[in-house]
Formats: sequence, structure tokens, C-alpha cells
Amino acid sequence: MTLYAFNILGETQKHKVLKKYGVEVAERKMDGFHIVLYQLFSFYVELYYHAETDILERLMCFSDTAYLDPYLNFPL
Repeated sequence: MTLYAFNILGETQKHKVLKKYGVEVAERKMDGFHIVLYQLFSFYVELYYHAETDILERLMCFSDTAYLDPYLNFPL
């Protein structure tokens, strides 16, 4: 599946694909969000959960590895 094909899926379908094929890579906290990074096929997906309510607020997809830089500053 390509990044474009994933982006045109509906929200429910995206979650099903991510659950079945995604690999959790990292987590971080920023500006009141708990962010979970997944690798999915040849791209990445970030899920932004509100830190207090644990409700999913945003899903962001990218293939440019420059977006991985924030994860390099966090200790394992």
C-alpha cells in the first residue's frame, strides 16, 4: 500500500490497516499530546492522543525521514 492509497482510506479503514500491518517504532510527548509513531509499509504514521483524555486527536502520515528528527532527541 502506498502513502497516497492509505490517505484516501476512511478513518475506520486506516485504523484497521494500521493495526494489522503497522509496527510501533517510538513514542514521545509534546504540547499536551502523547504521540505514537508507526512504520507502515514504506511510510510512517503518527497518532496524536490528547495526554489527559487519551482521545485520538490527529493522524499524520509521511515518508520523508526528516520528520523522524524529533524522535532522535528522546532517550530510549
